Amino acid sequence: MTAMTLNMLCAALGVVIALFVGQNASRIGGLLGLLDYPDPFGGRKRHARVTPLVGGLAVVLAFEASALLLYHLLARDSALLDWQILCFGFAVGAMALVGLADDRMGLSPVVRLALTSFVLVLTILEVPDLRVDFLRFAGVDQLILLPAWASVLFTLVCLIGLLNAVNMADGKNGIVLTLSLIWTAVLFARNPQPFDPLLFGIAGSLVVMLWFNMKGALFLGDGGSYGISAIFGLLAIYAYNHSFATFDAGQVALLFLVPVLDTVRLMAWRIAQGRSPFSGDRNHLHHYLHARWGWPVGLAIYAALAALPNFLGVLFPAYSLALLGLGAVMYVATLFVSTRGGTVRSGVSA
Repeated sequence: MTAMTLNMLCAALGVVIALFVGQNASRIGGLLGLLDYPDPFGGRKRHARVTPLVGGLAVVLAFEASALLLYHLLARDSALLDWQILCFGFAVGAMALVGLADDRMGLSPVVRLALTSFVLVLTILEVPDLRVDFLRFAGVDQLILLPAWASVLFTLVCLIGLLNAVNMADGKNGIVLTLSLIWTAVLFARNPQPFDPLLFGIAGSLVVMLWFNMKGALFLGDGGSYGISAIFGLLAIYAYNHSFATFDAGQVALLFLVPVLDTVRLMAWRIAQGRSPFSGDRNHLHHYLHARWGWPVGLAIYAALAALPNFLGVLFPAYSLALLGLGAVMYVATLFVSTRGGTVRSGVSA
């Protein structure tokens, strides 16, 4: 089987899985108890009807199917790559299960942190290619080497931080799925070829899920946020470790800049108000974009904020630090303009 045939097969798998989940979303959500109910009396959750939380399930299943296929085809060629794929599949599946359990039962923040930390630490200890042992920035010749303990801790903090950023960004239809498509495109340009089928499988499911999500037929849920953050966080680290000459640490940071900046701003603002950094409100960037320009125009603006610096980074990798500055300025400018119109009220739920 040629590489292109495998890629197309994984993409087709992703589409088929996503179509099945999308067309049976209400039935699957009801069967698994994965339903999101609107908040009464003008709370944060203002969707019009009970909505199944199964969008992330489709993306994770597409990833796992692609990983299993890739594992089967590479079994004779590379024991190391096989082990990496198995660990990768375990990490994504386990993270998604934690998120699904939270959707189903409402886990406490401490339990969520403990479970996700255990899964991620186990994964990055088992697979060195999935942890950050050094930092390299464009224009700087010397690598910054991290001690073993610092490497594990730094990688864990980055992955947990990305998880929270993705979870906080998932507040309006289409945001995380659109971000994921942007991340897929960038990583396709940087990811080592053996993992290309994973990206094709993910892309097929993301396109279909975006269509269903924008219709309001389903939400990603925490299962989706947790699984997607693991997929792209670990893929970005793998790509960095294998392509750091052209995909430096600045570009990795650029990849997730917009949701991470918004998360840091929100947490700092909540702490300054004497609130928990994990408390809920309607002061995310996407809330302001929606209030100012409506939706999906706000989604297009959010996507442009994420896509433009990243695509420039692919074309001009030597300027990743400058592009980080550009992305930050674009974010601040967009936030400033967005807050000049519309009114966003604080809520009480996460």
